This record gives sequence, structure tokens and C-alpha cells, in this order.
Amino acid sequence: MSSEQRSRAFLRRLAGPAVAVCATLLSLLAGEVIVRVLGRAPGIKPIQLSSYDCIYKRSTNPILGFELKANCRSDDPDFIQTYERTNSHGQRDRERTLGKPDGVRRVLLLGDSVVEGYGLRESETISRQLEALYGDGSTEVLNFGVSAYCTRAEVELLEAKGLRFDPDVVVLVFVENDFDNFNREAFPLAGTIDRPALVKALFRRSHLFRLASIRLNLFGFGAEADPVRWNQDAIGDNNVAQGLRRCRQLADRHGFQPLLAIWPRFLDDRIADVCFMPQNSEQGPHFAKNRKMAAQLVVEHLAAMHEIPSVRLSEFFARHQAESASAVNPRLRYSCGDELHPSPEGCRIAAEALKQILADLNVGRAPSARQIPRSAQSDAEAVAAAKALGQTQPNYARVHNRMGTELLKAGKPAEAVAQFKQALQADPTHAGAHNNLGVTYERLGHEEAQAQFEKAIQLRPDFTHAHFNLARILMKTGHGDKAVAELRRTIEIDPNHVGALNMLGMALGREQKFAEAQSHLERAVRLDPDHAEARNNLGAAYAGQGRLREAVAQFEAALRVDPDDPETRENIKRIKAALQE
Repeated sequence: MSSEQRSRAFLRRLAGPAVAVCATLLSLLAGEVIVRVLGRAPGIKPIQLSSYDCIYKRSTNPILGFELKANCRSDDPDFIQTYERTNSHGQRDRERTLGKPDGVRRVLLLGDSVVEGYGLRESETISRQLEALYGDGSTEVLNFGVSAYCTRAEVELLEAKGLRFDPDVVVLVFVENDFDNFNREAFPLAGTIDRPALVKALFRRSHLFRLASIRLNLFGFGAEADPVRWNQDAIGDNNVAQGLRRCRQLADRHGFQPLLAIWPRFLDDRIADVCFMPQNSEQGPHFAKNRKMAAQLVVEHLAAMHEIPSVRLSEFFARHQAESASAVNPRLRYSCGDELHPSPEGCRIAAEALKQILADLNVGRAPSARQIPRSAQSDAEAVAAAKALGQTQPNYARVHNRMGTELLKAGKPAEAVAQFKQALQADPTHAGAHNNLGVTYERLGHEEAQAQFEKAIQLRPDFTHAHFNLARILMKTGHGDKAVAELRRTIEIDPNHVGALNMLGMALGREQKFAEAQSHLERAVRLDPDHAEARNNLGAAYAGQGRLREAVAQFEAALRVDPDDPETRENIKRIKAALQE
């Protein structure tokens, strides 16, 4: 074959792929033109998420939706969306090795904000208090709690990250809103997914690529653009039933002991379990059996279906309450006041309960004597009841409230107002949003601030911050008597509220009730020795009683905290002059 013939043959072989490539490029070009003309591709703006500093980040796993950032540090955490630290694995915990130390049992705690430690210092969380109960170091307790996760997401986190730590026991702390088939806080988080530069450029410039990326969730764009839909679709319509089934499968495959610990609701007059099995409509000879079924919790029955031991923590809290010498309001003692999230004492009681339960498991005893009668019909009813409980749709009140708080911190009060109003549109009974809207109105100089604080108190009579904020407003507007009443109420709810103790002491001092003022101010100083204003006010209370040397000592202590305060210097000068006379 001549060289000319070889060249022609090569061109014929090349022609087929070249035509195909050209056809593909022309199709893509045509598609791009059509999408642009029809305007079908979403704009870029909806993908740009609000950027604010928090401990959570977007996750590429649609079941999770979001997760904790690794290696976070905060010198001034708010214990809601910023904490003192996270470890290198992205847990709110001390640093852990993947390899389990010899002779150590590992307990892994799964859960939502109850386990994560909403509003708590790390040392106060259930996991740290439980680990501290094992003084010999024989047991490590790993905190795998993430705010707002449902059961399916918690088990997904176990599979994605937790199994690498080789746990011996996995405790799933179940909270009533785990029935929701979505992760509540997943939606407006900052922190876009890291992608190659070429992908980012195509997304910006190609309408066709953008449409395909969002519709097909390529490179996580779909989950980022519409996290609600992707999160709900991934989780399914019965996440608790699916999550417990998956937990059992993982336990069988990896050899850990699963345990379900059911978290109660803390009311003013009792400790309550919720979400019971529905009463069967049949009567007759089956009535007694049906009554037993109605006394079961839906999640207990689901756990029994998969041979996962379950225990109601309510029984341990009720026992502690019964053994208390004085009357106890469970909501104020065991929760942070919202009936759900534990106080430090609530975490301690839960940790002590879990240690006892784990000891029973260790020797082969069931953690609860409650028997769960089962049948094919009752199993089907439990699954149906769980599905019905999961019909709740996302309520963004907490999300908008958080975003408003961050905007307020960033010095953007007008934008914060819009977020708090959106929170109240989603949930008009959100006392926290009313309080925060009041704070924002106050900064903007709007008269509506007082009404927002009053509404927050109406919704939550024991809302400490709202009472204190209302007291401040009343003091500013010359309603001293009403302000003092609100300060007393604040201290009644929270005896350690330094701001209220200081303000009440100052108000009483102005009324020349120096002895009572002294009592409150001394407590404020004991609680916060570096509170310069409280020391100043205490010095004034001492001076009003003729205790001039003690007054000077307080003024000098205040000056060490705030050396640039001219009023304190003048007080010292005046009192020392009086001592020399």
C-alpha cells in the first residue's frame, strides 16, 4: 500500500469519531442556546449561601446535609453555634485516636443537640460527664451528637465516621423530634462545597451545565441549591424505622452492642414520655392487650422489632426527683428551660443512668424490665405510627433566628430584623425570636422593643433574658419600680444572673437601700470578680453605710479591671479625702 493510500485509510478511520465529537459539541451548543433562550437554568445567586461564622458546614452527604467542622476553636463561644473546640475528626470532643487503646471499652453516643450539648460547656455534656464517671480510664465515651439530626442521619454518621473508631457499644439517644424526616438546621448554612476550578467556571458560564448540575446533583450543586428537597429525598418518609433497621445491620456486621436511650420531656409538674402507640379500636377479648400496646412508645416497639434494647431515661429522672428533699420543677432543674435540652444537672443524671445501664449490658442483663409484646399486626401499626409522626414539614423559625443573631453580631441590625420577622412568620410562638427582635429594635432606637420583650415573657414566663431585657428598657424609660420588679423576677429564675444582680443593686443604692443593695452586689462580685461596674456599685453601697475603707478597696479593685474609668478614680479620690478629715 502506497503512502497516499495509507493516508486515505487513516482519514477514513478518523472521520467516524470526529463526526461523533462534532455532533456532540453541536448538540451541547444547541442545548446551551436553548437553555439560555428559555431561561431554564437557575441563576447563580440562589447558590450563594449566607456567610456567617458557625461551627457547622455543608456536607456532600445528602442524608447528613451538614456536619461539624473539624479543628474549630473559639475564645468566646455562644454554646449554640460556636463551641470551645471540635477535634480533628469533626466532633465536639477531646482529641481521639482512630485505634482503640488496649484494654479500653469505647462507647459512642449518637444523637442530636441533646448529645452535642446545646447551651453547655464541653465539660458539662452527657458524654464528658459519663466518661468522668469511669475514673480508672477503662471507658472512653465519644460524642457523636450533631444538632437537629434525625435517627437516620445519626446512623448515617455512625456508618460514615463512627465505625472507624471501633466502638464496643453505640448508644442512640432518641428525642421526640427524631421522627421528623429531615435535619432541621441543614438549610441556610454557609460553607460551599470545595470543587475543581474548571467545575466552578462551567457552573458560572454554562447554563446547560448549571441546569444539569442542579437537576442531577452533580458535584453536590443540587443539594446546595435546594437542601430541603435533597435532604428529605435522601432520608425517606420513615427515617426512624429505616434508621433502626440499618443500625441493627451495622451492629451485626461490626460487632458492637446497640442501645436506644429514650429522652423525656421535662414539664413544670412532671417528667413525660411522648409518642405512644395508638390505641387499637378493637375491644372485646383483645382490650387488655390493646391497653398494653397503648402504653408502649412507638420507638420502643420499632427497637424491639430489630432486637435493639431500649430504656426510658424518664424513669431515672423520676427517681431522682422523688428522692429530692425539696419540691422540684423538672423543666427548670433538668432542662435549660425549654423542656428538652438538658441543664448541666440533667446531663449528670443522664450520665449516671447510662453508666448503670451499661453495667447491666456488660453482664448480660436487659436494661429494662419492660416487655414489648409483638405481632405482625402490632409491628405494622408501629411502622405506620412512625410514618405518621414524620409528616411534619420543616419549620425554619430556629434557622432564621440563628441567622438574625449572627447578623446582629456582625453589626447589621436592619438585616437581622428581617430574619427575626421571618422566624416569627414561621413560628409566631418562638419566644427567642421575639426577644432577639426586641434587642434589635432597641439598638435601632425603635419603641417596639418593649412590646417584643413582653411578648417573649408571655410565651415563656421563665425566660430569663427577656425579663432582664425588659428591666433594662423600663429603667431607661424612667419606670424604676417596674424595672426593679423585673430584676427581682430575673434573679428568682436565675440566682446567678450577674447583670441583674448588679443592676438591682445599683437601683436599690439610688433608693438608699444600701444594705439590700450590698447583698446583691456582693453576690455579683463573688460570681464575677472582674465585673468592674459591680465593684463600683458595691463600693458606693459601702460608702452609703459609712464603710469607707471597704468602699475604697472595691473602687481600687474596679480600677485594676478598668484602669481608664475616670469615675472610679474620682470616687477613690473623694473617699480618701473623707477618710483624712
